[in-house]
Amino acid sequence: MPDRTDSPVPPSRREPVLDGVRAFSIVFVLMAHLLPLNAVLPDANSAVGEFGMALFFVLSGYLIGGQLLRRVSPRVFVAHRLARVLPLAWTVALIVGAVWAIAPPKLIAHLLFYANLPPQQLTYPLEHYWSLCVELQSYAVAALLLCLQPRWTWVVIPALLLADTTYRVSQGAMGGSVTWVRGDDILAGAVLVLLLNGPARERVRRLLGAPLWPWLLPPLLYAACLLPEGGNPLNYFRSYLAAIWVGSLLCQPACSPSRWLSHRRWAWLAAVSYAVYILHVPLSATWLGSGDLLEKYAKRPLLLAVVFALAHLSTFLFERRFTRWARGYGERQARSAQPTH
Repeated sequence: MPDRTDSPVPPSRREPVLDGVRAFSIVFVLMAHLLPLNAVLPDANSAVGEFGMALFFVLSGYLIGGQLLRRVSPRVFVAHRLARVLPLAWTVALIVGAVWAIAPPKLIAHLLFYANLPPQQLTYPLEHYWSLCVELQSYAVAALLLCLQPRWTWVVIPALLLADTTYRVSQGAMGGSVTWVRGDDILAGAVLVLLLNGPARERVRRLLGAPLWPWLLPPLLYAACLLPEGGNPLNYFRSYLAAIWVGSLLCQPACSPSRWLSHRRWAWLAAVSYAVYILHVPLSATWLGSGDLLEKYAKRPLLLAVVFALAHLSTFLFERRFTRWARGYGERQARSAQPTH
């Protein structure tokens, strides 16, 4: 079992292909929420949204897993993650709570990220905060693991993934926003990092290097995300398919899908994707998303323009202040941890 000294440390550099996957996922979420896809394909709105969120969560798990392997300080990990999530999420939640007169207990459940847990308190137009709840709860588990011996990472993360899948199969749980039916996507991303950096990494990379994976996995993942009446057993493999696809893109940088997703055109969209996700639902609940069918869809270009403009301002003028502080905090902690001579 690898420990801190004998496991290869995953690179901290940014992988361009992951920016492409992140951009791809936010496009899918916007399509699911803002376009009438069901008119083209049955159940397409739900499936496309599931597809996008599965990729979002796998990328998040990949990031978390990398930090677990690098054994960053728990305080630095928490500071970085909270500085990334809280400023915009809390600002939007407080504004929405005031405008829509959300009851204080429900608003607090969103601000403290437990609104997705039974009894659910997700409230219009903050229902999409369920994914933030799943994220923040996963950060708590990761912070706990960083406080334990490194070997626990290699045991707990795969065990949680298998337990989550077993639970979902036993309960017939497919879609939903509760952590224990959606956390497997994050866990699968973390397991991907472990596999790519574990003792069998060369074998794993050969398996993920099969030429068909980058092409075959997207349609398979879409099929797994379809939830028609009566259910879809393939959905239980959603997180695994998403993680294998991301892994195949990382292991085959020269393949066409990986090169296309690695293009710098996606960097900006990836950078603003979090703000786009937070902002698009509340803004679509305003005049920008109102009216009858024709008027509503006629306003979609204006809605998207406002969403992306505000997301750009938020990312580069508001949120960046907090992420820079967190980066500086991490650097100060690293310097203070260095032995003095």
